Amino acid sequence: MNLWNNLLSVMADKLDSNKLHLLSGVKKAEFKDGKLYISTPDPLYRDWLKTNFEDDIRKSANLLLGEKTDILFIVSKEEKKEEKEANEDIEKKPYVLTNINPKFRFSNFIVGSCNKVAYASCMSVAENLGKIYNPLFIYGGIGLGKTHLLHATANYVLSKNPNANIIYTTADTFMSELIYFMQKGNILEFRKRYKNVDLLLIDDVQFLEGKERTQIELYHIFNALYLIGKQVILSSDSPPKSLKGIQERLRSRFSSGLVVEVQAPDLTTKLNIISKKAKEKGLNIPYDVKLLIAKTINTNVRELESSLFRLKAYSEILGKPITLELAREVLKDILELKNVEELSIEKIQKEVASYFSVNLNEMLGKSRKKQVRMARQIAMYLSRYLTDKSLTDISKAFKRKHHTTVLNAIEKIEKTMEKDRKFKLTVEFLKEKIMSL
Repeated sequence: MNLWNNLLSVMADKLDSNKLHLLSGVKKAEFKDGKLYISTPDPLYRDWLKTNFEDDIRKSANLLLGEKTDILFIVSKEEKKEEKEANEDIEKKPYVLTNINPKFRFSNFIVGSCNKVAYASCMSVAENLGKIYNPLFIYGGIGLGKTHLLHATANYVLSKNPNANIIYTTADTFMSELIYFMQKGNILEFRKRYKNVDLLLIDDVQFLEGKERTQIELYHIFNALYLIGKQVILSSDSPPKSLKGIQERLRSRFSSGLVVEVQAPDLTTKLNIISKKAKEKGLNIPYDVKLLIAKTINTNVRELESSLFRLKAYSEILGKPITLELAREVLKDILELKNVEELSIEKIQKEVASYFSVNLNEMLGKSRKKQVRMARQIAMYLSRYLTDKSLTDISKAFKRKHHTTVLNAIEKIEKTMEKDRKFKLTVEFLKEKIMSL
């Protein structure tokens, strides 16, 4: 039995089996000239061992050797040689993890007020790896687009530099791989995978809670990459300060860059997502159905997409077009139904008239008063874009003989919105208000 195994036997009375297992990276210990030399596989493990176990090793060595012992932690020459050869291989063959989803790109990410800061941050990071917002920490509920943004960043970087060394992983996968290499007694190989990475993306870091050994390894990998200016992006369901069971020093690293939140999509963003997904699936969905889904699914984007899959399947199986009635029946178990009514032209007319404090009958009449005329034109514009009614239907609802009156009103509103920001904000406010009814 060598000296290191003897030391482990002494420490076995004081340390639990998990901590003893963490010491398996030490290959040998040698006592020369009153000094105890501990050979470690690499500088990362040496520093970690010195920080966490120097006192335990010293006490055990004093008991075993019967004298006060100076301890020196060194990197063995054999390991240095292997590391150099491995690094040369890495330089020749950049390590790029292939599980980056090519479908997730910035171009197909729907941006809204709920996620525009996270989107802009990822875009900036992709353009300036390691120079700003490092690390970038994105948090928010499930199904809100965090993973999409991580993959989109990776795809953008690869589009600019196909040889970029990128690793995308989840906290669970990171931990599983670490355990695998530890069991093989080859922790050095695990670390080498991350040594020359340009961009490290780790999803769902909340799953590191309570995983002490994994946190230790991530801490040292993070530090090594950060010190040489490499980019790290992390995602979680909670901000760093709310992560329990995570070492304070690791939480501090997570918070040292930029922390941004992805929130649940607002109504407008949900409508945009539904429209885009429906188009991708070749679905013709009436506006009232889109509005029903957007107003009653308040969980996440995945639920929105799931509802479209179901509608498509039922429509094809039953041979029926997608209508409001069909949607209510097919989606009744996932919709948070609130007796959502179809958005009618009459409702739009009443809301616009009320907002501008004009008489509804006067707005539907022939009054040329400036305030009444503006309210009428805005109501026509919103009726066109918030319902599926034709120009002819809208003209009849406003008691006009020709649909060209509605068309002219729409064009006038659009031109005024382009020139007058305050006017545009008023129209957008009314649009949001009416959609949320």
